[in-house]
Amino acid sequence: MKNTDTDQLRAQLIATLWSLKAAISKHPNAIKGLGYVHFNTLIKDEAYRLSILQAATASSIEEVRELALAALKNHLPGPLAKNTIDETSNTVAMTSMAERHQHQQDHPEKKRAFSLWLKSALLFVLMGGMTTAAISGWLWNSDIQVVEAPINESQTWSTDKKYILNGLIFVESGATLTIEPGTHIAGAPGSALIVTRDAKINAQGQKNAPIVMTSSQAVGERQRGDWGGLVLLGNATVNSGTGHIEGIEKDDPRGGYGGMADTGSCGVLKYVRIEFAGYEISQDNELNGLTLGGCGSGTIINHVQVHMGLDDGVEVFGGTVNLKHILISRPGDDGLDWDRGWQGNGQFIIVHQGHDDGDNAIEADNDASNPNATPRSNPTLSNITLVGSGNNTIAQRGLLLRRGTGGDFRNVLITGFSTEALDIGDVDTAELTGSGELKANGWVIQNSDMRYFSEERDSQNDDDGFSEQSWIQQTNNELTPREIILFANTPGQIPDFAPLPRSAATKINVPLPQGEFWDEGANFAGAIRPGSRVSWLDGWTAYPIN
Repeated sequence: MKNTDTDQLRAQLIATLWSLKAAISKHPNAIKGLGYVHFNTLIKDEAYRLSILQAATASSIEEVRELALAALKNHLPGPLAKNTIDETSNTVAMTSMAERHQHQQDHPEKKRAFSLWLKSALLFVLMGGMTTAAISGWLWNSDIQVVEAPINESQTWSTDKKYILNGLIFVESGATLTIEPGTHIAGAPGSALIVTRDAKINAQGQKNAPIVMTSSQAVGERQRGDWGGLVLLGNATVNSGTGHIEGIEKDDPRGGYGGMADTGSCGVLKYVRIEFAGYEISQDNELNGLTLGGCGSGTIINHVQVHMGLDDGVEVFGGTVNLKHILISRPGDDGLDWDRGWQGNGQFIIVHQGHDDGDNAIEADNDASNPNATPRSNPTLSNITLVGSGNNTIAQRGLLLRRGTGGDFRNVLITGFSTEALDIGDVDTAELTGSGELKANGWVIQNSDMRYFSEERDSQNDDDGFSEQSWIQQTNNELTPREIILFANTPGQIPDFAPLPRSAATKINVPLPQGEFWDEGANFAGAIRPGSRVSWLDGWTAYPIN
């Protein structure tokens, strides 16, 4: 048999073994009495490999049996590679530097061939069998790091490597995960990156080198929900005392959040894109693109895009975290969602609903079981742009405020929604407009056929006859039919979110809140200054379709 044929069989066997390991991990009771399967040992130790394969052929799980039989059919004796996956540090590593250098000198063509088939095998499995053309997009002269173990010591992910998340990856207490500008992270199906309480993330990209967290599937085959997304958990106040983040097993303490550290920090996100996330753990239980649970005001979230998520774009569970320069594009459900007593600030936020899916641009709650729980959800938001798709066959709404949420909403631009611009969802929330805990100033609402609000009757009258339109028209707000451009919604293209320079968005004279967080020069409605040719979106955002 030619060396190239042997290399291909070896690559195929490694891929099958990796699939088998993943299947056994997915079904913990697939092989009675078997604990963790060590992939390193599978590759290096023939006796261990055969014992696992023989046991797997008797598994009650069909997928496990079939993979084991396929591996036995193509079995090769001895160790399959000098290269191994170090499951402690999660790196694709060679032996020693000296051996690597000598091997390259003696057999340069074999060294390159081996590197290609090993990396190809791993990528093929982890990326769901992606095409050769897609694989070639991953630079073969850079290391590929498969991450599948908890991160319990501080480490740095560098831009010269390609990272693949395999499973739920927890950054555990005391550890800081630093991610360099330009680093590319791919999530395999079922994966997510979770920064637990007392851990931190330091992900500071740059305008010309954003950090990208995306699907492991091939470009052209990516879709919502390919992986789980990014979760940050902290110790700030939530009105339930503590909470457990959705999508993580209830008996896993690493999913907990909440405390009394309102000035605490979950870390830093700057110039970060999160794409094709929102993995569905079970029916109606999805992770979001970016989930913030109990994060304190020391957390920095600035210049973050969440694109094409299956569930919500950004969901905030309590805490005092602030958001600035946020783009949520084409979410499968809501754009920005909060509850559990969020009391942070937000400025320059855009939610752009897609033409194929999406619900509320903003869905806001305090607490479903106790609308008056304290501290009450009461964020202060300014310079917000909410854009519907204009597709009247999909029910999309600007804001749904309910379950006792308060809030101070200033300089908000709303356009293109097929249903209401605003809906107050219950009596508890409507009453807050009278107490001053719910405010709306400097709003500009555009709808081409002047349908801003729906009249609720009979069983749909959930707010005891409260008139959203009357409330909006009492303050410094405008309803306008056509003065503002209806932003383009071309798939794959970044819309121009700047309103026309002479539109109603420029006539706003609502003072901004005071403090270091706020850009007090933003005296206009919406997240982009009217007539701007350049904006904070330039250079780091993207709108891939798949």
